[in-house]
Amino acid sequence: MRVRTALIIEESLLKKIDEIAVEKHRRAATIETALREFIQREEKKARSKPAAPETAKSKAVSAAKR
Repeated sequence: MRVRTALIIEESLLKKIDEIAVEKHRRAATIETALREFIQREEKKARSKPAAPETAKSKAVSAAKR
């Protein structure tokens, strides 16, 4: 489902988006594509990051929750 939203972005960034989108009615699709690619990169980085070693504090918090 698509949801209408409003964004406030730099004018120079919007001009670059419009150059890429070619047609103004493609602006939303261009932004959506860019966001999907950004999210995929961030998720990939998160998956490839090794798990942080448990600290004494995190062990204590885990033990307190049990």
